[in-house]
Amino acid sequence: MRFTLLAVLFATACSGSSTPTQAPSETAQGKAERLQIGSLEAFALDDGYIVEPNDGKAFVLGHTSEAAEVLAAAGLPSDKIRLDVQVLLVKAGDHVILFDTGAGAFIPTAGHLSKSLALAGVEPSAVTDIFISHTHGDHVGGLVTKAGALAFPSATIHMSAPEWATFRADPDADAKRLVAAIEAKVSAFEPGAQVLPEVKAVATQGHTPGHSSYEVSSGDDKVFYLGDVAHHSVLSVQRPAWSIQFDHDHAAGEAMRQQTLAQLASDHTRVFAVHFPFRGVGHVVAEGQGLVWKPE
Repeated sequence: MRFTLLAVLFATACSGSSTPTQAPSETAQGKAERLQIGSLEAFALDDGYIVEPNDGKAFVLGHTSEAAEVLAAAGLPSDKIRLDVQVLLVKAGDHVILFDTGAGAFIPTAGHLSKSLALAGVEPSAVTDIFISHTHGDHVGGLVTKAGALAFPSATIHMSAPEWATFRADPDADAKRLVAAIEAKVSAFEPGAQVLPEVKAVATQGHTPGHSSYEVSSGDDKVFYLGDVAHHSVLSVQRPAWSIQFDHDHAAGEAMRQQTLAQLASDHTRVFAVHFPFRGVGHVVAEGQGLVWKPE
């Protein structure tokens, strides 16, 4: 899924008749909630939300009626699929780190990272490092301002070498403009690298060719930054074999989703999930014959 096509699809869905479940005033003002990772101070930062119709075209491909049943059983509207968009902020010594940057100007119901960052007491110029899971618009759109300038001018932008190579080869005009804006700031790493003492990349390709999740560690405490291995706290977790349109490789995406979620449940790992309901922190838990999401 190319950078702009993804944003266009999300924007079209968000501008439809579906009513969001979160009050717009909350999103417009931004939100920041503190969490602790060992000795590291961290924040979940709200960027907005995305709403897609449950029509089997974007998410849960070909499973519209089954998805409606699963959503209804969870007490959620059965005719639409809502995803939050949030960013993880971590302060580690001299490093002020963001994990992804939200949608920027690419999705009308998102792009509020700067307001949430201010609530956490951080200026954009203070951010030293940005770790990108993948280069879809709702994760890298916030790298630049509406005018196209760097939103975080002091930051090194880290992403996997395969992801950076794929993004640089994207022929889309918007992608090319973003590549040109950030190129001098990008530091590409090999999949699975220990990039900082507190940050280890985990290769989770499938959604995109170079998708990375991240382990953020301090002492014996750890949070697994999920990226887009899973999108929905009910559908993705309870039905991980259901494909989504935005997976670059459907088979690889399904396999990685099932493998990663099962491992997180087995290890009782604390998770930060980008698109789960704010603040996106909790655990994947084995229940019955499947898995469920248990937020903190």
